[in-house]
Amino acid sequence: MTPALGVGPRSLPNSGRAMVDDIANDAGRSGFELEHSQRLAAERLAAFGAQLTGRRRALSRKAPRSLYLHGPVGRGKTWLMDRFYSKLPVRKRRVHFHDFFRSLHAGTHGSTAGNGTMIQRSVDALLADIDVLSFDEFHVHDVGDGMFIARLLRDAAKQRIPLVVTSNYAPDELLPNPLWHEHFVPTIQAIKEMMDIVEISGASDFRRLPAGAAKPEGPSEGFRSGRIITPGTSTQLGRLGLFVPTPSQSRVLTPTTQPIVVRNSDPDLLWVGFDELCGGLTSPADYLALADSYTTWVIDNVPSPTGNHPARAPAWQRFSNVVDVLHDQDITLFLVGKGPLEWDGTGSGGVLPVDLARIASRLSLLTRDESAGSLHSEESAGS
Repeated sequence: MTPALGVGPRSLPNSGRAMVDDIANDAGRSGFELEHSQRLAAERLAAFGAQLTGRRRALSRKAPRSLYLHGPVGRGKTWLMDRFYSKLPVRKRRVHFHDFFRSLHAGTHGSTAGNGTMIQRSVDALLADIDVLSFDEFHVHDVGDGMFIARLLRDAAKQRIPLVVTSNYAPDELLPNPLWHEHFVPTIQAIKEMMDIVEISGASDFRRLPAGAAKPEGPSEGFRSGRIITPGTSTQLGRLGLFVPTPSQSRVLTPTTQPIVVRNSDPDLLWVGFDELCGGLTSPADYLALADSYTTWVIDNVPSPTGNHPARAPAWQRFSNVVDVLHDQDITLFLVGKGPLEWDGTGSGGVLPVDLARIASRLSLLTRDESAGSLHSEESAGS
């Protein structure tokens, strides 16, 4: 059972109080104040950091309890973890969910199914020579990924390496698919036993603040500079310096194992259709590999999220993965479609991804251009 988290400033050592003050000052310099749940989480992180540094000084084998920070999208979980991580004077490693699984799958590529040797080597490499592992955007939607997570947690516990995890899901909500959820229940129980569960649940989604206001979570330049363009006329695109590729510019790319037909791939710009990118068997590993090569993406022929046929569900889940990867890698994204391209309040009926709230929040960062004749700069949420 998770113990009470009543960590207040008076109970923190001097180093912990200094860290909380530094985090609060960072927030002030960014133009916002820590909400109540954010401050409590900052205090819990500071107490954890004090235990971790004290453990190193005393050469103790006893590790502090891991932390699991969860709450709705845009509440500053990643921002808090990153501020804490930057101030922590220990051996540390930070990984993102998609990068973690890319490294795991790369490590197991070519090995036979069920061969745990390469998986073990990948997990060992992740945990090597560190005192703490920070794991951002923790979520589980695939039973195979759940097996990897279980292995990671077991090995971290054996090596007494604590974790700091951020997630949009409470532990009981992980792997929500009812066909597979029961298989993951033992791992959920392990998470509850080895981690203190800290909810960050302020009222504000900082990604949706008005233009010019502080946004304490998420990238600042590349991704935010993108646009959602409807209906996608040549005039709209041309004023943004985007020119529809000719058929002769089409080519086939193979970022990992799956070939993808793209409309154009200039040195810095990738132009690809929604169906070609999301309608096949592509994976986050493909998107990460492409993000390494192209700093600007145009995805056109994006269908409206409303009124979709159930057969489109896998494509929308892959689209969710694309948005996750491009947001985390700070890649400029242009989405082009006839519209309406609205993800807020869209009834999915099981068609749109289970992470719809997170994807809608991230896409709210993009400026909307919905004028067929002239270019708008929309000074509103997400601009």
